[in-house]
Amino acid sequence: MRRPRIKTNGPACYHVVSRIGGKRFLLGEGEKARLLEFIRRAAAFSGVELLAYAMMSNHFHLLVRVPEKREVPDAELLRRLEALYGKGKFAKVLEKWAGWADRHQEGRVEEEKARMRARMYDLSQFCKTFKESFTQDYNRRTGNTGTIWEGRFKSTLVEESHRALMTVAGYIHLNPVRAGVVSAPEASTWTSYGASVQGESGARAALQRLVALSYAVPSVSWTTAAPVLAAAMEGAVAAVLDASPPGAGPPGASASAVRPPASSAAPPPGAPPASLRALLRRRVAFLLHGAALGSAAFVAALRATLPPRRRRMPPTLADACPFVGLATARGVR
Repeated sequence: MRRPRIKTNGPACYHVVSRIGGKRFLLGEGEKARLLEFIRRAAAFSGVELLAYAMMSNHFHLLVRVPEKREVPDAELLRRLEALYGKGKFAKVLEKWAGWADRHQEGRVEEEKARMRARMYDLSQFCKTFKESFTQDYNRRTGNTGTIWEGRFKSTLVEESHRALMTVAGYIHLNPVRAGVVSAPEASTWTSYGASVQGESGARAALQRLVALSYAVPSVSWTTAAPVLAAAMEGAVAAVLDASPPGAGPPGASASAVRPPASSAAPPPGAPPASLRALLRRRVAFLLHGAALGSAAFVAALRATLPPRRRRMPPTLADACPFVGLATARGVR
């Protein structure tokens, strides 16, 4: 049964997760590159901001921001359609519209434009667009039939605060480390952090936007963003942007400069994590399956907008990990 997603009236950030069906590992290097390209095209079309990502062999994680819906003029609509379809398919769309106009069917053109606009600034439509496009592309190349995905997608509403956004981004970027694919987050080609460290401009632009949004500033350079992101993965989420994160060193310091030495003493089996660093290196259900994540005040305000039957008390991460300071609204779905 589909679980309803919490909707907001204004802009909102979400942690999105979706898996390949049948416990298959279909996303090799080439498939990850194709999927990421479809995600970026769908984001450019829909107006959704891609802030962080991790492409794994059987699933992906995204941190995205959905801006408040606004009117999109014709010129911008055409630019977005070209970004989504590419030049060849976009030319065919224009040819189809011109044919309708020649037959005095301008109303059909306007109806199709309205349908395209309705798909913008919507998380569900964004995910549907790139997942369907990737499935069609994969099936055409491999002879597979049907969907390759395990259900729809899971999303968690994330508070636009430095604590929530940087914690979720750190968790996303550490996916390959938790899976044992790489030993350090900067070594992964298929996370926005690893790709940024390796010089990929699109990934850097996304993470610079993430840091700027997290600390409510207009923009930041990669030199400023890099140590803040690296420190967050070590459990040192900076309270303010203009203060160096604990252990981070000067702006632009390498990831190795902010990585504290690993403890030689392993925690007892089943013991709660003793730090945010330890927590981020575990699979955390709160960050994967909750309906919302943020400060206690954020979750309480969200709960107040829900019907009484959905206002179950949310458990908090602080119950087991006082250093985190985040609450999760698991029970409101």
